[in-house]
Amino acid sequence: MEKLEIEAQLNKSALFEKVEKYISDLGYKITSRDLNRPWGGFFVLDESQILKFKTDFFSDVDLSANQLEQKLSPKFLLVAPGARLSWQYHFRRAELWKLIAGKSAISRSFSDEQGPVEEMILGNVVSLQKGERHRLIGTESWGVVAEIWMHADPANPSDEEDIVRLQDDYSRK
Repeated sequence: MEKLEIEAQLNKSALFEKVEKYISDLGYKITSRDLNRPWGGFFVLDESQILKFKTDFFSDVDLSANQLEQKLSPKFLLVAPGARLSWQYHFRRAELWKLIAGKSAISRSFSDEQGPVEEMILGNVVSLQKGERHRLIGTESWGVVAEIWMHADPANPSDEEDIVRLQDDYSRK
């Protein structure tokens, strides 16, 4: 699979254009995008391509046939240098993250106190449990993170409303 190379000096629009081309060149269908998040943005992929997404980006993660039949919300998060997502957790999902290009860091904890900031390692999977507090952090360059949601209750899947923000640099609730 082609590797995504991110030049440190890319501006936001050039980066999003490059990542969108990368996603399309790999044969993925983008179902939605949000390029206007204060921390960067994301691309959501067609749910029917979850097996390909899992094979391409999470081959080292075991998912059962039953899990692969559930909604897993495959996406790419793009976090800007020096930006941070909210310090948050979820009631209805766990998450899998994998840094696929650039640089980023993560903070995590099982309490409301933010944990230490740790550099993410390119290609390593980060498994976030339901209820685990976490924050994706941009470092000196853009970071591109592949993400899968693991819904706690497939009959009531998680969504963007399932975010409990404990702290947010952008005053979102």
